[in-house]
Amino acid sequence: MLRRVALQAARWQHHAKASQVGVRFLHLNGNQVRPGMALDIDGKIYRVTKAQHVKPGKGGAYVQCDMKEIKTGNKMSKRFRAAESVQKAPLGPDVYFQFLYYDGNNLVLMHNTTYEQMEVPKDLFTPRQLEFLAEGMTLSLQIVDGDVLWANMPEHITLTVTETTAKGVADSPLSVKDATLENGAVVKVPLFIEAGMQLKIATEDGSYVEKL
Repeated sequence: MLRRVALQAARWQHHAKASQVGVRFLHLNGNQVRPGMALDIDGKIYRVTKAQHVKPGKGGAYVQCDMKEIKTGNKMSKRFRAAESVQKAPLGPDVYFQFLYYDGNNLVLMHNTTYEQMEVPKDLFTPRQLEFLAEGMTLSLQIVDGDVLWANMPEHITLTVTETTAKGVADSPLSVKDATLENGAVVKVPLFIEAGMQLKIATEDGSYVEKL
């Protein structure tokens, strides 16, 4: 029987922290902020989803960040000056699981080491990401105080093209067309892509990366 997420997650979090006794908040400069980092801002934990380094013609360099609050999902944008002190949240290492199957609105996962199973809500991922979730795929979860803060799937996945739309007469070399992949997902690809080819696809948004 699957155990409740909070109890299971808390135990795995405890094991993950066992080798991290004494972890403290880490301060870094604004120009060190990167996507995927968790920052503590006014007592709330935000995950950085996008970080763009900007060097204006006048004034100092800064990093423009898009962030999402972990607990509420609220989004905000914030600018950090290059030398500004930023507080990184003291999170432990991600815990790794294998995706087994869907159970309603939940995903059933298996811990990579203990082989125990747990359920997490599928809305940890966007609908587009779920199109590329495959049985046996390894996912990494960040767990704090028994709560799953976020889940990541591999950045890229390799899939075979099953069919493509026909090239149009007015298409230019920069034109794209639709390709249906073996998992049923439809992506935009260059005109030279044909059925049977293997493609590297970004799981974040389903964008074409390259032909393999």
